[in-house]
Amino acid sequence: MDFVDIPLFGAMKTKLGYLSERQGVLAQNVANADTPNYQAKDVKTPDFKQHLANSAQKSQKLQLASTDEKHFAGLNSSSSSSHIINRDSTYERSPNGNNVVIEEEMGKIAENQMEYQKILNLYRKTVDMFKTAIGKTNG
Repeated sequence: MDFVDIPLFGAMKTKLGYLSERQGVLAQNVANADTPNYQAKDVKTPDFKQHLANSAQKSQKLQLASTDEKHFAGLNSSSSSSHIINRDSTYERSPNGNNVVIEEEMGKIAENQMEYQKILNLYRKTVDMFKTAIGKTNG
């Protein structure tokens, strides 16, 4: 069995891909901070709850058993894929038409990096939990 077949791992892989793509776009914004008429870009956030729900439907392994049909309501939100979008700045445009603010971009980069580390740690801990469950030690 491949880890990607487990919906939780599939969702983590999708989230890491999104965060990697976003890091590149944010770095591009910083690189173009002085480019005339450059508009800051960002990556549209995918709906990870829907992704996990879709994965669970494909793999019946994560379906929860219930004693009443009302116990576990399904999620009914539309799926959205990540793609690059133009972002409006919260600050004024510079005289050359550029709306990139270095401080704002650096804050977004730091936030993105923390989110990436959080998902990596979750991935590692989940793998360690599987290793423990099958009797392998970390030594």
